[in-house]
Amino acid sequence: MRVDNVQNSPCFGIKYSNKEVWSPKTLKAFENSELLKSIDKKYPNASVRYTKISGEDGFGNSDFFHTLILDIKLLKGKIFRWNISSHSEDVPDKLFINDLEKMTLEDIEHHAEPILKPSDRIFVNVDKQNPIKAFF
Repeated sequence: MRVDNVQNSPCFGIKYSNKEVWSPKTLKAFENSELLKSIDKKYPNASVRYTKISGEDGFGNSDFFHTLILDIKLLKGKIFRWNISSHSEDVPDKLFINDLEKMTLEDIEHHAEPILKPSDRIFVNVDKQNPIKAFF
């Protein structure tokens, strides 16, 4: 038996820091994207983190927002962040999937930052009805 073109690399593609929290539809779209294939080819040690936060805006309004933050770390000092907020829970994932079809590795490299600043403030509203929550 003859085996040709064996690559002796311990890397098997992009690393997911929290794959279990991804929306299944979003994860499938990302895994099947041309963007992921191009990242895997050029940056074998790249990683990605998907974060979805839901809550009130924190400015005294009763508006409830759902925010999706996706961080792609190509190399140390080369990090790209994509984020969006919406009143509808499924809209951030849909917009990301739509943008994913248009994103290229060159775009991500061009917009990558050495250090990411906080994307926004996160507010925690304490439920005053529950004395345990009010205590903390």
